[in-house]
Amino acid sequence: MKTVCETLRVAWSNIAARAAGSPSRARGRPPLPDRELVEDIKAVIAETPTYGYRRVHAILRRNARKDGRSWPNAKRV
Repeated sequence: MKTVCETLRVAWSNIAARAAGSPSRARGRPPLPDRELVEDIKAVIAETPTYGYRRVHAILRRNARKDGRSWPNAKRV
């Protein structure tokens, strides 16, 4: 293994850790359930199929604001 690491110019400790299969720790918060958001997006697209994601997000934001809810993140739309 030492020869392979020297040839690839990779640290031996990195290869040993990967070979041991040390699990990576999950980062960040868990994803939010998207079922309701997907249903809302499909409803908007069914009404206006020529709209792009920016207009769809604007409609979702407007509807959420009207209902007093928080609007979805544009990156999730």
